[in-house]
Amino acid sequence: MQRPTTLCEYCARIPLDPRVLDSESDRILDLLTYPLGPGSRIKNSSCPFCRLIFYTFSEDFIAAQCPSDVELTWSAGPSNRRALSTSSSRIDSWIGFSSRIEPRDEQHGSNSNPKWKYFVEPWMTPVVDTARILRWISSCERLHSSACAMPTDLTFAEAFRGLHLLRLIDVENNSLVEITRVEKYVALSYVWGAVPNFRLTKANRPSLLMPGSLKKVSKILPNTIKDAIVLVRRLGCRYLWVDALCLLQNDAEDLELGVNVMDLIYERAWLTVVASCGHDANARLPGVQEGTRNPSHNTVEVIPGVEMGIVTGLDGLLKTSVYNSRAWTFQEQVLSRRVLYFIDDKIFYRCRAAEHAEHFADVLSQNQGVGSSLGSLLPEAILMTDPIFDFSTMLFYYTKRALTNQNDALRAYAGITRRFAEVMKCHFFQGLPTVMFDRFIIFHAEHTALHRRSSFPSYSWTGWRGPSVVELDDNSLGEVTNEWLKDKTWIVWYKRSPSGITNLVWDPEANPSFPSSNMQYLGYRGRRAFSDGRYVPKRLKTIRTMPTHEVSFSREVPSYPLLQFWTLSLFYNISDVDVFMATGHLEDSNGAKCGFIWLDGFEETTFFESQGPFEIILLSEAYSHALVKKGSVEWRDPYPLAAGQWAYYNVLLLEWQGGIAERRGFGLLHQGAVEFSLAPGPTWKEIFLA
Repeated sequence: MQRPTTLCEYCARIPLDPRVLDSESDRILDLLTYPLGPGSRIKNSSCPFCRLIFYTFSEDFIAAQCPSDVELTWSAGPSNRRALSTSSSRIDSWIGFSSRIEPRDEQHGSNSNPKWKYFVEPWMTPVVDTARILRWISSCERLHSSACAMPTDLTFAEAFRGLHLLRLIDVENNSLVEITRVEKYVALSYVWGAVPNFRLTKANRPSLLMPGSLKKVSKILPNTIKDAIVLVRRLGCRYLWVDALCLLQNDAEDLELGVNVMDLIYERAWLTVVASCGHDANARLPGVQEGTRNPSHNTVEVIPGVEMGIVTGLDGLLKTSVYNSRAWTFQEQVLSRRVLYFIDDKIFYRCRAAEHAEHFADVLSQNQGVGSSLGSLLPEAILMTDPIFDFSTMLFYYTKRALTNQNDALRAYAGITRRFAEVMKCHFFQGLPTVMFDRFIIFHAEHTALHRRSSFPSYSWTGWRGPSVVELDDNSLGEVTNEWLKDKTWIVWYKRSPSGITNLVWDPEANPSFPSSNMQYLGYRGRRAFSDGRYVPKRLKTIRTMPTHEVSFSREVPSYPLLQFWTLSLFYNISDVDVFMATGHLEDSNGAKCGFIWLDGFEETTFFESQGPFEIILLSEAYSHALVKKGSVEWRDPYPLAAGQWAYYNVLLLEWQGGIAERRGFGLLHQGAVEFSLAPGPTWKEIFLA
């Protein structure tokens, strides 16, 4: 049956010409949108453009019978190419114009290059074009300089601190080599999975160092590693780094040394190859070897002379990959300067300043930065231009990932922490920046309950499994954050070692590199006492902040440091518990709802089965919160406030055992409810928090 070429009345109003769409968008100085009517109409339409739009719809929208009206928008799409999308589309899915219909009469300026608008390559070959990959890398080396390359004039000891030697696969001699010089190499980032994976051991190391040895074990190497060796050889690079073959897997000391510099190994690689197809080390790098993928058509003719195709951005594809669910691959991916992704039977290339794909027309002059996309904020966050926001972004994405060994939570993130410690000019303590400790201790769960990770402290994100959000409200940027630390926080944080030694968490003398006179660097400079300008219950003294040194506990002290500090302790009931989302409301002595709480470890403890009251402690002041801005919130304004008074306190919910408390939730309390605490509060109390 012949494909219909007549557009429906809705699509007929859309000028299917990028030049006209751009011109109209410039004219209205806003996003250009076109109404398409109900989604159900599009689903049942025989219009060729409606069919294309329908294939972009998300599974949820289709499962719900496409209930709502749909609008089509012309905007910056994948890799900043211009494309069309709808609010009902899958994340990062777009409709673009074919490069085959690119007009020949356009001027090729830096901003008017037609390949930004006519970018979908109509055909993809079964074998990857390595010459094209080399052109992408060459343009990066030529245009992006230090943004995408690490310094090469370092000694081995400077480049790989703490490492005695670096093992690499020599793809020319088909063997393992051990070097103590800085060489150009490709790193492979992949998911091991459950398949048998040939590994380097103390026993087979001498044999693998012999030229030609890899040919002898080729049949038992995972397919992904075999494909990577072929790819590296074709790219004209001699060396490949793969964890399974370059770290002694049965030598604890060698493994420890290697894991500790894993961030540098990926960051210093000439190129990192990410194998994000499939779920294990046999998933291959489709297209590297003949017969490993099929050729594909990427576009269809919508009306005579106009070809269009559906494309999904790299971040949208990664979102659903097994690779993206693993914690250890996180820093491998984000710290690598140049990355070649194999995903969805396609290849993408991304560096710090450009992005290419084999099914996109090449724009080799890119030098603007990749930036965020609908699929992810990570490409921008790794640039660390706004360290506080960027670190919270990193945490959000990392805490969504899974660990086989929960004890690796901090180690698999150590490279990220080191980069931010350098930029923030401060030490980190239990995964939190000490110079902004009050800001990063106020994390909460995102759309699910957090689960306790007992080998780490409950006061840090490391102590919990599940997506963690550090909510940064409108008053958390630039100079205002310094003011927030000075005027809206009061706790003097101490860390108490298992042996009982106490030290300041933020100690300016221990952080001499922090430029306290430069207000562009966010951090502590001066503090207001709790009693300065805040409501204090009658006869309550809130002066003490120094830690008690001689303390005995009736339970075993954890192996990690306790937090020791003084703050206001209060008691409230918890009502309206949502057992699915693990949330509830705080209720005061008047029976008024006065706060909101996320309940941590909700399904793992009997703590929440008690009738209360529950103890909370005040952490800092909050002007607002994303939660408060959502529609009507019944606990938002239970009591009047003084002029200029902030509305809320950030609070922790505590459970005590043997004189040591653990976090059991985070929430917001209306400041007017402090005087309506249930018994025995309020009290100024020393807290020992595990």
